[in-house]
Amino acid sequence: MPLFMSKYTNKVDRKGRVSVPAQFRATLPSGFQKSIVMYQAVNHDAIECCDLLHIEKINDSLEGFAPYSDEHDEFSLALMSGLVELTFDGNGRIIIPQELMDFAGIGEYATFAGKGKTFQIWEPSAFETELAKARHKVKEKRSMLRFRTDKDNGGDHGRS
Repeated sequence: MPLFMSKYTNKVDRKGRVSVPAQFRATLPSGFQKSIVMYQAVNHDAIECCDLLHIEKINDSLEGFAPYSDEHDEFSLALMSGLVELTFDGNGRIIIPQELMDFAGIGEYATFAGKGKTFQIWEPSAFETELAKARHKVKEKRSMLRFRTDKDNGGDHGRS
């Protein structure tokens, strides 16, 4: 299971190429290290990125809705139709589609932010603003954080 950590800010060149941090590329599961999937983040003006295995989990979660329900149609259309799979070039770069660049407000620089199972790409100042808000909220709600026990994890000794 991938574990994307840290943050990096990289330059976007005139052709719209940006280097995905080597640490993020190396985190992708074996067999999936040649590409990433990206889409509009649901809660922020950022680009959400992950591997195909994560997308399969999202697709599987849609089965929780009745197949012809409005909820199934809305979630599947909103989530699945906006997916873009991008392949890395020989230098670990991708070209982010202009539609996603515009959605996130990305221009000359892009900030890559690890979120555990996924990572996001942000316009740098928007990321710093959101990070400050998130840190403030975490400080207020820190008592909510709980570590899973072996019993919660099916006996896997605390790993998720």
